[in-house]
Amino acid sequence: MDSTTETPERRGRGRPRDTRLQEKIEAAALSVLARHGFSGLTLERICVEAGAPKATFYRRWPTPTACVMDAYGRVWSEAEYKDTGDPQQDLEAFGRKLMQLYGHPLLGPCSLAIQSESRVNPGVNERLQSRALQRRTRNTATLQAALDRLSRPPALSAALILNALNGVARNVQTLRWPVSDGDFSLLIRSLLSPPP
Repeated sequence: MDSTTETPERRGRGRPRDTRLQEKIEAAALSVLARHGFSGLTLERICVEAGAPKATFYRRWPTPTACVMDAYGRVWSEAEYKDTGDPQQDLEAFGRKLMQLYGHPLLGPCSLAIQSESRVNPGVNERLQSRALQRRTRNTATLQAALDRLSRPPALSAALILNALNGVARNVQTLRWPVSDGDFSLLIRSLLSPPP
């Protein structure tokens, strides 16, 4: 046999995983958490809502908490800063994505439940902080690379720009403090302004 020929990957026993079923179970976990909090986040409720047997659940996650944390992380993975070469437009798009996520019908209640649980449950806190830090590190590095290409870099660091934008997006959606499109564009131009 030629040593450069790849050996086909062997499939495990049983049927291949159905990604749609996994997404359905994760959506059910978020829905149960949003309605019942961590005290009501049970395997039975998740499986009934997803229409999935317990054995299917256990092939993917050891606990309902592990499932809901994966689901929560997957939704938040959409909050990625994309560098197209125009920091103004890219930050506007990123800020609007943050607003959309903060306005997600399940994410708001789930965020409150997860943040509260993270104060008393070290495992939840570790997963929450780890994923948030990874996402923030990636976004900061991508934005910083974009800012480094500007002829006059802004006075603020990439991390501070992202903090400010995140705060505004959260306030717009969770506190219902409206910001017009014009004001939002002005805010981003201000965040990108070079030092005086």
